[in-house]
Amino acid sequence: MCLNVHAQKIFVVSVGIADYKEINDLRFTENDVATFNQIIGNHTNNITTLVGSQATHANVIRTIRKVFSEATSDDAVIFFFSGHGYEGGFCCYDMRANSFIGGISYKEMQILFRNCRAGRKMVFADACFSGGLSKQRTQLTVQAVRNSEVMYFLSSKFDETSLELPDGPNGLFTYCLAHGLLGESDMNGDRIITTQEIYDYVYGNVVSYTKQIPHNQHPMIWGKYDEKMCVLNWK
Repeated sequence: MCLNVHAQKIFVVSVGIADYKEINDLRFTENDVATFNQIIGNHTNNITTLVGSQATHANVIRTIRKVFSEATSDDAVIFFFSGHGYEGGFCCYDMRANSFIGGISYKEMQILFRNCRAGRKMVFADACFSGGLSKQRTQLTVQAVRNSEVMYFLSSKFDETSLELPDGPNGLFTYCLAHGLLGESDMNGDRIITTQEIYDYVYGNVVSYTKQIPHNQHPMIWGKYDEKMCVLNWK
C-alpha cells in the first residue's frame, strides 16, 4: 500500500543556479528547475522558484521557511535543488570561493523541516558531492538526518561529481528523475510512483549511462521513510 497517497496539497520550492556570483558556472541547472516544475505542475500550483541571483542563502532559507509553514499534516513538501554541492550541503548563489559561507547545510535543512508539519517531506538534489551527508564531521548530525522524517534523494556520493548531459537539456540525474516521475519508474503499473520505484529507476539509469563513459556517479537516498511512500500519484 502506498502511504499518504492523497495529500491535500503539495508545496514546492525549486532552486536552480547556473551563473554563480563567485564560483564557476554551470549550464543546465536552471533548465533542471523548469523540467521539474513542468512535471510537478501537473499535481500542484503551489510552486515557488528561485533561480540565479534570486537564490541567495538568505532568500532560500526565507522562502523554504515561509512556503513550508503553510503545509498541514495532510500535505507534502518538496525541495528541489540543482547547482553546485559540497560535502555538507548545497551551494547558494552567493557561495564564497574556498569557503562554506553561502552554502545551505544539511543541518539548516533539518531545522527547517523540523518546523514543518507536512506528512511527506522530500528533497531532490542534482549537485556534485551531494551524498556528502555520509562524511559529516559529527556522527550526531549524520544520525539526525538518518532518523529524520525527510527523504533525501541525492544525485551522487560524497566524492563524485554529478554529470550534465553533453548536449543538455538537463543534468543526468534530473533527466532520469523526470522520466521516472512521468511514469517510466512505475513498475507495477498502478500509476503511483513510490520512493523505492523512483530510486531503483534513477539509480539504474544513471549508473548504466556513466559506466559507458566511464564516470563514477551513484545516486543516494537518505532519511527515515517508508519505501512505499508515494512520491507522485497519477490517478
